[in-house]
Order: sequence, then C-alpha cells, then structure tokens
Amino acid sequence: MIGQTFQSEPVPTTPPAAAAAISRKRKHNSAAHVILNFGLALLFVGTALAATLLLEKLLPYPFLFAFFAAVMASAWFGGTAPGLFAVVVSTLVVDYYFIPPFHSFAIGAANGVNFAAFIACSLVASWVSSNRKETEDALKDARDRLEVRVAERTFELEKSNQGLREREHQLRLLTEVIPQQIWSASPDGFVDYCNQRLLDYVGRNIAENQGANFMETIHPADIESFRDSWSRALSAGQAFEGQWRFRGANGEYRAFFTRAVPLQNDAGKTIRWYATNTDIEEREKAEQALSQVRGELARLSRFLTMGELTASIAHEVDQPLTAIVAYGHATLEWLSASPPNIPEARQAVGRVIQDGTRAGTVLHRIRALFRKESPSKRWLSISDLILELVTFVRNETNRLGVSIRMELAPNLPKIHGDGVQLEQVLLNLVMNAIDAMRSIKDRPREIIIGARLQHENSDSNILVSVEDCGEGVKPDIAARIFDPFFTTKPQGIGMGLSISRTIVESHGGRLWVAPGRSGGAVFQFTIPLNS
Repeated sequence: MIGQTFQSEPVPTTPPAAAAAISRKRKHNSAAHVILNFGLALLFVGTALAATLLLEKLLPYPFLFAFFAAVMASAWFGGTAPGLFAVVVSTLVVDYYFIPPFHSFAIGAANGVNFAAFIACSLVASWVSSNRKETEDALKDARDRLEVRVAERTFELEKSNQGLREREHQLRLLTEVIPQQIWSASPDGFVDYCNQRLLDYVGRNIAENQGANFMETIHPADIESFRDSWSRALSAGQAFEGQWRFRGANGEYRAFFTRAVPLQNDAGKTIRWYATNTDIEEREKAEQALSQVRGELARLSRFLTMGELTASIAHEVDQPLTAIVAYGHATLEWLSASPPNIPEARQAVGRVIQDGTRAGTVLHRIRALFRKESPSKRWLSISDLILELVTFVRNETNRLGVSIRMELAPNLPKIHGDGVQLEQVLLNLVMNAIDAMRSIKDRPREIIIGARLQHENSDSNILVSVEDCGEGVKPDIAARIFDPFFTTKPQGIGMGLSISRTIVESHGGRLWVAPGRSGGAVFQFTIPLNS
C-alpha cells in the first residue's frame, strides 16, 4: 500500500543452531569406544550366565535363551564385531557350564547337534540384530541429513525472500522518487498499483484507483480506444502505448502518453505489466501554437510574394479589361450601323464574355492566395497547376526577359493536395529562380519546369523540378537554405523556402536543392500518389 513504511527484517547469516545439532555421527572408531562395546558384550554374556545358572535350579533343562538376548543386545549396541564376540563367548560358556561333560570344553556326541543348533541360532540372532541396528542407524542418518538439508533450504529460501522484499521495497521507493506517473497491473490487466504522483493527480487513494476504477479517469471520448488497445496488448503480450486524456483532481483533462511493457518469464508468459503516464499537455499546446504560427507565416509569405508581383497582376487584369472596353465600343459601332451588322456585333460580344471570364479567373485566384482559410485538399493535376502558374507569371517573366520551358511527362496521375499551397510552393521556386538570374548577361535566361513519375522502392511519387541557369547554390548555403529566416536576398525575410518545405512535408513529400545541368540550381520536390 502507498504510504506504508517498509522495515527490513535482519537476514540470518548462518543456518539455525538446531540444524547443526541435528547433524551428528552415528559411528565412532576410537579405541575407547571399541573397548566399551566389547566390554558390554562380556557384561551381557555374564548377565545371561548368571540368569541361566539361577534358572537352572528351577527348570529341568538349561534355559539358554538368555544367551540369545545377550548376543542380540551386544550386536544392537556394539555392532557386528561385538555381536560375533558375544556369540564366541556364549558358545564357550554354554559348552563349559551346560553341555556334558560339565566344566569341560569337550562335547559329547549326543549333544553335538543341539550345540550346533545353539551356535547357528546365536549367529542368526547376532546378524539380525546388527543388521536391524545398522538399518535403523542408516535411517536416522538419512533423516538427519534430510533435516539438515531442509534447514539449509529453509535458510536459503528465507534469505532469498528477504532479498526480494528488500528489492521490492527499493523499487517502491524508486517509483515514488521518479517524477513520473507509474502504475502496474497483473497479467490479466487488473491495475493494482499506482505511485503517489499518479494518485495525487487524480485525487484518489490506491483502493479507489484499482481495477475498473482506473478507467474512470480517462476521457469518455478516449476510453474505448484505451480499452481496445489495452485488450490487444494483453492478448498479444506486446508493448502497449498511445495518447489519451486523463482527468485530474480539479476535474480538468490533460493529454498523457501512456506506455506499458510486459515482464515475462523464460517461457514467454507475462507475469506483470509496468506502465508510465507522461504528461504531454504542454507539448500538445506548443505544437498547436507552432502550427498556428506556421499558418500565419505561410499567409504572410503569400502577401510578401504577391507584393513582388503587383505589377504583373496589374498587367494580367488590365489586358482583359482593356479588351472588354474595346470590344464593347466595337459592339456599339456595329449595332449603330445602318443596317446593324449583327454577325460582327455577336462576335464582339463573345470576345467580351471570354475576356471577362479570364479577368474573373485571375481575380479568383488572387483572392484564394490572400484568403485566410484552412487547407482544402482535392484531386488535382500537377501539370494543370504548372500551366496555370506559367500563365500567371507570364508578364513578369516577359518583362525581365526570362523564358520558361516546360518538360511535363504525359498522362501524369492526379495527386491529392491543396492547390493553393502547392501553387505557393511553385510560385516561390519560380520567383527565386528569376531572382537568381537577374545578374546573368552573357547567356539566355531560362527556367525549366519539369514533372514526371518517380518510383522509389515500392512508393510512387510525382517529382517536380524548377531549374535555373544562374550562379548555383554553394554547398555551405545549400545546407542552411531551408532554415527559417535564412536568406541571401537583401530584401528577403528568409521564410519562403522554409514554408515551402513545410507545405511539401505536410503533403507527405520532401523538398531539396541540387546543382543544375547548366551550372545553376534545381529545386525539386516530391508528392506521393497515396498522400
């Protein structure tokens, strides 16, 4: 639980003393011990002799079973050798005292079988007793070794568990120190831990933010996306990440980037999920503000560019208006004739309509360039866009003695883009090409505008190029020419190419500069067909 104080238990450095006491030897080979065992054998046999002599006065036949007990006791307490020693001594004692002729070690023929049976039984009793004792001692030794092993294992397990508790304690402390929202979940996705930073943000305690309660802080519009992504990650056992909004204790939602990774065992089975929430609200706001600034700069660039073409626009509009006035006067003259020349008047009116439509088209395009509105993408032909631009700058290029040659591949597929923005890019590149050739006096000034289909790997693009025959772009300038506010023009502000690159990249393409075929520079950009 969060807020608990973790205290470490002392870790034992050696197994318990009881485990050491359990491990002991069952057999000893010292001389004193051997003498004691043989002495016990003599004592047991002597006791059996005394008991038999007492019982002999009460029983008609010698009672020799006491010697079997002596042999078994000697073998039990002393082992095989003392047991055999007891058999030998008992045999001699029985022969001397209880087998006729008495008080002699001689054996009569009539008692030989009985005496042999006594010896055999004594040997069997000694063997059975010693083996039973050895078996019991072996079992005790095995049990003692097992107890020692269990004690050692218990000690090792306790030490390992203590180490795990220490590491868990350190991990908990670490999660509280890191300036990050951290949470973890069981293999089935049940959120069972949140660090204090996360709990402080949502204004809850750990019990209130576990399991399904964790989902309650996610924005209603984001919760389905979160659940779907989380379910897929749980099923696949793969990393889970995404951007969602979480409600704070003040009721406001902030954007967070959430990433969770599975902790898996050697078999690849997920045993734990660990996740972080990174607050990206300020970054999102900054990106939105940057996008707005870029839009304003793009609009400003259009104004500045159009300022350079004021004279060209005036000529472009003046021509159809002048023609309209001329054809209007001509129409009046044809209608005033007697009789009225209707065919000529009709032809003049048709030309008035044609030039009026042309003037309206020019004005519509100018308004579109100046109008502040969101980009509108549509399917358009890059070839038509280039032809319209060439018509638009025709008067300016004619005034400066610049010719334009077009190298447009036939039947180019249409692209999906914003015509006004792409026309701005082309216009900026053409005006830069014109400026690059202002000082050229020794050769014709020519701009080559090309468009062709390009295949790169599995992608297809439309490649557009604007090439001039100026002095070219030096390598050190080429490396910075697309940077904002970098310009080589005395009256420039350095935003045209930067904005042009932004526009091209927003269409999924790229813009770059390279040396031209005639020593000048060629600016090229691509527009993907699937953009």
